[in-house]
Amino acid sequence: MKKMESIISKGRTIHEAVQTGIDILKVPKETVHIEILQAPSKGFLKIGTKQAVVKLIMMHKDDDSAGAEKIGLIAEMNSRESESHFAKRSDTQSVALIDNDGLEESATILEHSSIKTEMLDKYGSVSVENGQLIVKSGSQKLPAVIIPEEMMLYCNQLPVNEKTVVLSPEDTFSLDIQNECKKTEWCISIDQDKLNAYLEIEPGYEITRRISDMAPASELTLLFTEKKITQLSLSESEVKEEMKEKSILQNLVQDELIKALNSEVPGKYRIAAGTAPINGKDGWLEVKVETSIKEKLKEDEHGKIDFRDTKVFPNVESGDVIGIIHPSEEGIAGSSVFGETIHPKPVYPIILRLGKGVEQIDDKVIATENGRPQIEQRGQLYKMAVVPKLVHNGDISLESGNISFFGDIDITGEVHHGMKIEAQGNIIIGKNISGSHCHSTGAISVKGNVISSDLSAGQNNLTTSKLSILVGVLKQDIDQIITAISQLLQSPDFKKTDLTERGLQPLLRILIENKFSDLIPRMKKYVKLVKEGRVQLHDSRWEETADQISDIFLTVSGKSISMQNITLLSHQLASLQEELNVSDETLSTIRVQNVMNSRIHAGGNLSITGRSCIQSRIHSGGYMTITGAMRGGEAYAEKGMNISEAGAASGTTTILAVPQYAVINIGVAFEGTVLRIGNRKKILSKRYEKVVARIDKRGDIILQ
Repeated sequence: MKKMESIISKGRTIHEAVQTGIDILKVPKETVHIEILQAPSKGFLKIGTKQAVVKLIMMHKDDDSAGAEKIGLIAEMNSRESESHFAKRSDTQSVALIDNDGLEESATILEHSSIKTEMLDKYGSVSVENGQLIVKSGSQKLPAVIIPEEMMLYCNQLPVNEKTVVLSPEDTFSLDIQNECKKTEWCISIDQDKLNAYLEIEPGYEITRRISDMAPASELTLLFTEKKITQLSLSESEVKEEMKEKSILQNLVQDELIKALNSEVPGKYRIAAGTAPINGKDGWLEVKVETSIKEKLKEDEHGKIDFRDTKVFPNVESGDVIGIIHPSEEGIAGSSVFGETIHPKPVYPIILRLGKGVEQIDDKVIATENGRPQIEQRGQLYKMAVVPKLVHNGDISLESGNISFFGDIDITGEVHHGMKIEAQGNIIIGKNISGSHCHSTGAISVKGNVISSDLSAGQNNLTTSKLSILVGVLKQDIDQIITAISQLLQSPDFKKTDLTERGLQPLLRILIENKFSDLIPRMKKYVKLVKEGRVQLHDSRWEETADQISDIFLTVSGKSISMQNITLLSHQLASLQEELNVSDETLSTIRVQNVMNSRIHAGGNLSITGRSCIQSRIHSGGYMTITGAMRGGEAYAEKGMNISEAGAASGTTTILAVPQYAVINIGVAFEGTVLRIGNRKKILSKRYEKVVARIDKRGDIILQ
């Protein structure tokens, strides 16, 4: 008899495993015998699924041994190759020798074959019947079991803690399996707004388990069946009693409660609902006129279009309705799940600050003069005025004198050397400005060149820019003094008789000397700035506040100072501070042609539309645009800049600066140009084109 060949193969079914082996051996089905080592089984949710395992034994044609001889051969193969296989399996399938034609459908598993009997005699066996272990030892080994978490094995009536246990027939074993029971867990929670109450419930359950019977094997993983029954033990009365204890008195959502009590899965259910308040509406101003400056092309008397003159300013006439005041509308209160009233958000009327050229008649704001309507808003505060317009035909020179005007100024000619122009509004200069000062709280437009001049646009560049810092500090100091005086007056040890004749002066003097030594210098500075900048401060409250400060703190007189005087000063400072916050610097733009040896400060955007900006210091609180070249000087832009050409071939120092978050765009940048972004600095070592400079993630300046 020639030597045989064999192979072990796997598959989802026995048929598939056999076919796989035959394909590998490349032999006809008739030349092999099949030994089933493991039958296939399906797990739960694909967990524990087992494949079919077969051994194919190939016989040559001259081999026609009898069945007993075949079995002996297989036993011999098992003793050499299958020993480890059977020892490691968690459960043992029957070993069978079947004919070739039967495969899966007709395979006869030989449950009591001599092979299986021999293996079990050799390695021992353990089986389960009616929840009891039946143990038989083998000639070479003892059987073993693997205990799941839900079972407990007792050996000689003592619990065994190991999960894999080798069994001896000399010991007495018993099995116990644990059932499981969990009560319903639930709680009632309230949302943050107190508008909804929720029942969070996790139903209880009971799990009963039964140990499964298992056929003899040398090693078994014990199995069991279980049945889970949901326990709906929570009652409606229990929930309502808890709601009562939590003072949830009304707005029960009965349908949701019933749904929660009958649910077999965990969930969160809204069982009570309050009523949300309906918020009202703040007062508001309906603006009836155009207030923004428009871009529009205009023709001159000859029908030609001047592309430099594109600004069209809005205008009203006396008697025009500028705005209609709409009152605030109260909201509707709601109710919480506790029955409490939930009030809507408070509503506020508008606060009007009426300037020159306007007055309020009933619910309307009417223009009393011709001019440009001006409306500034910050929250519920509105500042309204009609800004008059001064048209000066010709040049500003020694002959005309300086101009300071509350309103817009339109100058058709040039501004000569040494002249000064100040406007509480917008300024338009038709030609050049040379060696002069020009300041506006609004916008500035110069249709010619700016030479050796100072231009500034924006409220923060007036005297108020210095006063704005002082106002906040003084307000804080005054409020601290009021608090200190109030605490002293409430003290039982304080002698109030001294205040009847002399007022608070002695007490103020002591507080200033001991706790507020910096207050007097600050107040003197405020009074000085108001006096020097009286021309720029057209609101009389600045001077009124300066007079109050002088009377209370800076002047020695016999006049009695009361708590009411100091409180009034605090309110006046707060009003000025609020007024400063209303100013919108973004409207304070500057637009000019060419610039040389000048200083320009724009609260908003800055545009230089000519060929060059030479040796000048320019600043923009918005975005800066230079369509020509910037040669020398310094430029700073809060929101970024776009420059066609920066620096010079001669190496003239040109500094461009922006904050860390902004970007510098340059068409052509010459060697020596200095870029500052945030606190980083970079000097260009060569000529660049199409530069985009920014800060990268590491905090370095990069050029893209």
